[in-house]
Amino acid sequence: MSIRKITSSLIPGAIKSYRYNLSARNKLIRHILQDYGWSNAFKLKKCINTKGDPIPWFSYPAIDFLSQLNFTEKTVFEYGSGFSTLFWGAHAKSVIAVENNIAWLEKIQPMAPANCTILHSSLDVEEYSGKISAYELFDIIVVDGYIPCRAACSEKALTHLKPGGIIILDNADRCLRSAAILRNAGLIQSDFTGFAPLSPHAQTTSVFFSRDYNFEPLKGYQPHKSVAQPFDYPKTDY
Repeated sequence: MSIRKITSSLIPGAIKSYRYNLSARNKLIRHILQDYGWSNAFKLKKCINTKGDPIPWFSYPAIDFLSQLNFTEKTVFEYGSGFSTLFWGAHAKSVIAVENNIAWLEKIQPMAPANCTILHSSLDVEEYSGKISAYELFDIIVVDGYIPCRAACSEKALTHLKPGGIIILDNADRCLRSAAILRNAGLIQSDFTGFAPLSPHAQTTSVFFSRDYNFEPLKGYQPHKSVAQPFDYPKTDY
């Protein structure tokens, strides 16, 4: 075979491969930056999705999972407040959050709906973790906020979780002792690792399920499509 024929046979494949790789790269960038709303959040320095709605500062896979559940009658306790408080306030029955930064508390509180209460605490571990002790049981407990308090908060969360409830530990990859406390208590650990709002890297948000977990999915089915999934796939009943 002549050099010309060899060259002509190779070039179309190289061009096709280049175009495919470029297309795949552009789709990846679009899904992360646009569909998930990362660029919108980064530009405005707010934890929001592509529509501008508040979302937790969790990994996007964790947000995808939580966004398909019905929280209408669920009660939430959060260690750490922020746009997650606004997210839970829009979807859950009631929210109580703990915040150590008074300036941040005063910024979030006016934006929060009436079903949200934000409590101020110092960074004393006993005071911070013990804020939940004034209340009974919750369907959802979020262990976030001040990292040195998270192990103590995890211990407290176990004694205030309703049957069938969940505990969410953010940055679980950085809080291995907290994760072990929850897992060793018999909860089922599911790790959601991926990119997150405002962060240039992946992180892990872990959900710990009670053995009698009983949350209902929105619209009666699960899983829902992520905003970063193609919506032109044919639907089937398989």
